[in-house]
Amino acid sequence: MSSTNTYIGVDLHKKTCYMTVMDKSGIVSKQTEIKNDREEIEKFFAVYPKESQVAVESTMNWIPFYEQVEKMGFEVVLSNPLMTKAVAAARIKNDKVDSKILAELLRTDFLPTAYIQPKSIRDLKELIRQRAVYVEMRTRIKNKVHSVLFKTGDKQEFTNLFGKGGRKFLSELKLSPVYRTELDRYLLTLDNLDLQIKDMEQDIEAKAKADYDCKLLCTIPGVGPYTALMVKSEIGDIARFHRAEQLCSYAGLIPSTYASGEKIRTGRITKRGSKWLRKALVDAVTSSCRNANKISVFYKKLKKNKGTGKAKVAAARKLCSVIFAMLTDKQPFKEFVPVKER
Repeated sequence: MSSTNTYIGVDLHKKTCYMTVMDKSGIVSKQTEIKNDREEIEKFFAVYPKESQVAVESTMNWIPFYEQVEKMGFEVVLSNPLMTKAVAAARIKNDKVDSKILAELLRTDFLPTAYIQPKSIRDLKELIRQRAVYVEMRTRIKNKVHSVLFKTGDKQEFTNLFGKGGRKFLSELKLSPVYRTELDRYLLTLDNLDLQIKDMEQDIEAKAKADYDCKLLCTIPGVGPYTALMVKSEIGDIARFHRAEQLCSYAGLIPSTYASGEKIRTGRITKRGSKWLRKALVDAVTSSCRNANKISVFYKKLKKNKGTGKAKVAAARKLCSVIFAMLTDKQPFKEFVPVKER
């Protein structure tokens, strides 16, 4: 434990922060609520020594608070909310109690913490997730276009309605004024989204080419720059995982276990951890099935007995273990040789 004498628990909200300041013996010296404002936060921490430790719960808006307090020279840790609740469940729950629990667990070195990735990795993650949001928006607009055709009763047999031929068909389609205007607006929105997505994809491709780990990941069949950068941004430093099973657990791809006495039952996958990493791995399995490789062979063999869903999850877990070995050994997929003990 640190030699600090001051522990600060922060219950962070969108507009306010509730602070509990505790000394090394567990005596609370201050409990107060302040505005979640840069000036207010700086004013509060200015009176405490830089050796003080600060604990804040992982919420949607933890990043700006963390970055500000860290720049001021304080040691900030991020609490894992799910595990903290399990360790210190309270019958009475409010901001005052929550901040005190954080300070108490931090003081006694029992605080379950979450991994804080470096800012460069957080920036990559933001870019990747931004692209995913834009693709989702584009999909919704395409569905709206199909909805217009359904309402007007116009049939189309294009393999890709939004390809060159399909777009020509949509632009020349004779519709009533209200539907023509609606369709034109959707098409204009699609054009704008395509430009934004293309710009982000160029940025993603450039960053992937400049990163050695991404180059290794791109040797996996079905993995392109986008998926490689998503995997990289979600994993961060591979050295923080000591075994492939830990990385699979972080992706939420291990089965849940219920044990009581001599009875042990396994259930569905936990789905705890990074849903983005899990989705990237499952999507990579789907893409890899177009070619013959060790992952696609494993998936197709399992699919016959277990079905598509279970086979994809099992193949995604196998791919996750392969990625662990590749990033640990710094070897591309084609040169990868499994190691018996990891």
